Amino acid sequence: MNPTPRHLLSLLVLLLLAGCGARALNLPPFDFTDPTPPPTVDAVVFLIGDAGNAIDGRSPVLAELTADVERWSRDLARDSAVSVVYLGDIIYPEGLRDIGDPGHAADSARLWSQIRVVAGPAAREFNTWAWFLPGNHDWGQMQGDGGIGRIANLDSALVEARDQGFNTTLVPAAAGSGPVVWDLRRNVRLVALDTHWFLQERAERAKDEFFARITEALVEAGDREVIFMAHHPYRSAGPHGALITTTRALGLAYLLQKSGTLIQDLNSPIYRNFLTRLDGAIAASGRPPLIFAGGHDHSLQVFAGEGPTEPRYSLVSGGGSDASDVGQVPGLVFGASRPGYMMLVFRTDDSVALYVKAGSVDWLSCDQPDDLGREACMNEGAKAFEMVYSTTLLTAGGIEIPEAEPSR
Repeated sequence: MNPTPRHLLSLLVLLLLAGCGARALNLPPFDFTDPTPPPTVDAVVFLIGDAGNAIDGRSPVLAELTADVERWSRDLARDSAVSVVYLGDIIYPEGLRDIGDPGHAADSARLWSQIRVVAGPAAREFNTWAWFLPGNHDWGQMQGDGGIGRIANLDSALVEARDQGFNTTLVPAAAGSGPVVWDLRRNVRLVALDTHWFLQERAERAKDEFFARITEALVEAGDREVIFMAHHPYRSAGPHGALITTTRALGLAYLLQKSGTLIQDLNSPIYRNFLTRLDGAIAASGRPPLIFAGGHDHSLQVFAGEGPTEPRYSLVSGGGSDASDVGQVPGLVFGASRPGYMMLVFRTDDSVALYVKAGSVDWLSCDQPDDLGREACMNEGAKAFEMVYSTTLLTAGGIEIPEAEPSR
């Protein structure tokens, strides 16, 4: 069929929409927070998502994270003072397949590449933990028994690693939705959720119980600041959120995303229902959480909350093994389409700081066929990492919220 003027006009509109999503970001300035000296630090939590394609010895991201984890474990030199939280999509493309499946060995290599981040001598001496949260790919992009089977495989593998002396655990455990609650310190409560469980669950009673437990975790936190952690983020300016990429704008995926048909996108009815019910739980608790941290989009993003039931900060830390675009949306105070991760620093004076560390997409993965080529790539990749954003989320006497990008 020859294109008509109407078809060409529609294509032009789609391209303009895509171009708007790809323009340079206009974000508010920020004052870089000075590096925190270890004597003033009580605990450190690293946040990294979507590392499912990273391979040890070929991933500058994992190498840099391992070095930071080891350095902080050594400097703090206290039991369980350092943690790494993997925000889902631990194993691409289909989670941990069954033993005997042709893809099982490659899946295991991806998982162990992340386990080894906490395998350094200082990390093991001072019980640095790696917490693994499930993502939609870890469910094998499935629902029901098939997806639960993939999560059970992941759970078993992490239990086996723990039996070998590595501090690893799946939160929530297989077939559990969460929340899993642990109080990091006297003023901070961490809450882990399996958001893909909610997206694939069909029983409304189970969902009601899920949110009743979330409300309970918020209410019982008392004066502690609550930090939610999950695979799917609260907000995103990436392809799963507000951004329409050029590829999607030219095809059926664009129409599906705009209509909310793709359940993995934040505008889908089922995910909007999740956010609405989460907002209800926050309202019932009377106090918004400090942070909601997720991955899912392959970028680094920081949002300031815009409403009384929103988290005061929303984070996207999905730069573990890929990089995707970030668009301009209200509330965004930092965004980068770069591989990397985030670090939450909990100080002895009860303040909390956020640091974002990013590398270069030029060194996302070192897949050279020869050892010398890979070594050179890994060295160059390490040099490309830098601190690109920092802020104080919580002061000793209150909360600091940076100026957000105004609504247009």
